[in-house]
Amino acid sequence: MSGAPVRFDDSLPRLVEVLIAELGSMHVTGGVVLRDAVGRLSFVSRTALEEHQVQRVEAVLRTALEVYASPDQVLISPTEFGAESMLDDPEAMPCEVQGHLIQIVDRRIVGVDWLRRPALRAAGPLRVVFASIKGGVGRSTALSVMAAHLAGRGQRVLAIDLDLESPGLGAFLLTPETMPPFGMLDALVERNLTALDDDFYRDLIGPSSLATRGGRIDVVPGFGARSLAHPGDVLSKIARAFTEHVPPEGNVETVLDKVRAVIDHLAGLTTYDVVLVDARAGLHESTAASLLGLGAEVLLFASDEQQSFDGYAALLSHLSRFVPAGTTTIPEWVDRLTVVNAKAEVDASRRQGFTERWQTMVDQHGPVRAEVSSDEVPLPAGFDDVPWNDDADDAEVLPRERALADVRVVLRDDRFAGFSPLVRRDQVAEEIYRGAFGNLIEWFESSLFPQSET
Repeated sequence: MSGAPVRFDDSLPRLVEVLIAELGSMHVTGGVVLRDAVGRLSFVSRTALEEHQVQRVEAVLRTALEVYASPDQVLISPTEFGAESMLDDPEAMPCEVQGHLIQIVDRRIVGVDWLRRPALRAAGPLRVVFASIKGGVGRSTALSVMAAHLAGRGQRVLAIDLDLESPGLGAFLLTPETMPPFGMLDALVERNLTALDDDFYRDLIGPSSLATRGGRIDVVPGFGARSLAHPGDVLSKIARAFTEHVPPEGNVETVLDKVRAVIDHLAGLTTYDVVLVDARAGLHESTAASLLGLGAEVLLFASDEQQSFDGYAALLSHLSRFVPAGTTTIPEWVDRLTVVNAKAEVDASRRQGFTERWQTMVDQHGPVRAEVSSDEVPLPAGFDDVPWNDDADDAEVLPRERALADVRVVLRDDRFAGFSPLVRRDQVAEEIYRGAFGNLIEWFESSLFPQSET
């Protein structure tokens, strides 16, 4: 354990290695690791230790962990003051290290919402989150097309932009005349200081003219008209939107709590059939609110690039900590995760590489092992009628086996470059968008709206 300095990634394995060597594996599996806000470690044993054991192992741990050893105590006996509460901390998460399952309490200053267990399916209108690791994969375009499609079927849609650093839904779906005074950015800022009434919530919503055939699209943009008129205040607002709310009664609201409360209220203002949420790209702390806190179906948009796979490996590895080793029953929230191969190649053989890489990654890092059919996901019915498609597949659509195994497809189509549906209405004409988005539309209609007319 000498040589290069100890780094964050080294610290936890070294802690476990020393504990097993000095005390035995039962101490590791029975105790709880505490990681402080900067990453320093200590260990609370559930088995009583002699004073000489504590002193000896403490010295070894300090040498092994270097700067990652807690400055107070590294090894804590269960009889010491406060140890019992640490051993029973409800925030302890399972974590596998070098083949040993441990419990870890991960204290954070930022990113605490990633430690929250995924919420149960939300009551009320169906919620669908459009998420991605990287931008530029067509996530907001797909949401806009889906909103127009559902509204064209008579559905009442609420579209919410949570990508506050790079909002797009307002520009896609609203005109300057229909832009509401406020947006989600304002809701998260104002909630820090005052209770929001229905009049304020209504001032978050603008109607989109893309709705047809008796349907409805209400839009909550990231930036409202006031932010657009005063862009110099936007960065100041963003800094405050992502802070915790501490009301007088002392019940702290994290970003996840704030986002969920605002969306719950918006969803209850009128009768909606579906709420579509555009999440912030990446693994920012605010993204946890969309992925974990809304009780939604989550679409994970991914292009066939290494950046996407690296990011999703990190996300799925983290989510796997909420599913203890040996679990035989799949938690219902796992079945609400669905990957979308975005901007996929029209050639089915070239898409197969993405499916295989996704399967391998889920097997290695996912919360459950994916049971994936080796068959290529077929294109939507009628896709062979699109003139520019030379590789149409006549196979029937495969049934949905399991969310992490169900690879949906949005095909690359240059007609959606420079997406601006209020200017180019043809981009939300069904005969145009069916080609690229048909597979995703069929998933919506068969899995989420089985009663919809097709």
